[in-house]
Amino acid sequence: MIKPLTSLRFFFAFFVFLSHLQGIKTDNILFQWLTRNIFFEGYLGVSFFFILSGFVISYSYAKKINSSKFTSFQFYKARMFRIYPLYILTTILGVVTVIHTPSLSTWLINIFAIQSFLPTINEHVMNAPSWSISNEFFFYLCFPLLYPLIEKNKKSSIIIIISSCIILFSTPLFFSEVNQKFIFYIHPLSRLLDFSLGILLFHLYQLIQKRDLKRINFTTWESLALLFFILTFLPHHAIPRMFRFSVYYWLPMSAIILVFALQRGHFSKLLQNRILVYLGEISFSFYLMHLIVINTLLPLLPINNPFTSLIIILIAVVFFSIILFEYFEKPVNTLLKRKFLHS
Repeated sequence: MIKPLTSLRFFFAFFVFLSHLQGIKTDNILFQWLTRNIFFEGYLGVSFFFILSGFVISYSYAKKINSSKFTSFQFYKARMFRIYPLYILTTILGVVTVIHTPSLSTWLINIFAIQSFLPTINEHVMNAPSWSISNEFFFYLCFPLLYPLIEKNKKSSIIIIISSCIILFSTPLFFSEVNQKFIFYIHPLSRLLDFSLGILLFHLYQLIQKRDLKRINFTTWESLALLFFILTFLPHHAIPRMFRFSVYYWLPMSAIILVFALQRGHFSKLLQNRILVYLGEISFSFYLMHLIVINTLLPLLPINNPFTSLIIILIAVVFFSIILFEYFEKPVNTLLKRKFLHS
């Protein structure tokens, strides 16, 4: 486990959390400004998670995938045990916040996690954030084939990713705004580019690790990576939203993942704090649970105190995330691995 990256998972899950606070209605000018200019853009956290997923899965399986002991089936089981139980539980819990009773087709679409492939995804929502888990399953399905391909053809992979981006993002005029969101933000094939970028980033990380880096001031590089992210974020309103769905934030996200993966600067040391690492560990539960809590609590909270409402909701989400992590996610994952995976 790379502790700084684990801690960063919570911060980017928190960004996604902020993006779902549109339901807090208030006359507070400051809160309105924050919602419009900062909170709304929190969906950028999804790009971070997709790139990080490609990086971390590569980091975990780089040695195994090139050995005779690696099998795709074992890999699929390990990843399924890791995320499917919590995915299903929060999908069921999400029914509480759905206005209409889900149809049988909606249940099946969610059970088989194929909702992100469907243009009618909004008709099959049970727990809205779970669409990204649908993408993760697709990424895992591709990984045993994708990783060796990228490893053997790094330069070609870079060209393919850049070319795919140019082709994909040259076609917005053919799509309505709704379809742009589905194609550029949700669809697994377009988001596979983020995941592939994470795999390439891991190979760059390996290359850097082999170099003599004693003369480099890593705290400076970590500072620059964070500054790069902030400077990219500041003018985001001037950038068409279809680009902000993914590609616009690729470089700052990649810079953050790369420099913090090296774990050699002062900021990395701060992110190795035990509490921050634990928050990172519960971030998957936090991500899948946050909208359920938001939708449940919002009608019960005072309208005139938006910041109080935000704090109450955040505390509730963290509380339920800890419960889910300690009493469901972690023990179920351990049990399934012990029973069905080789030691």
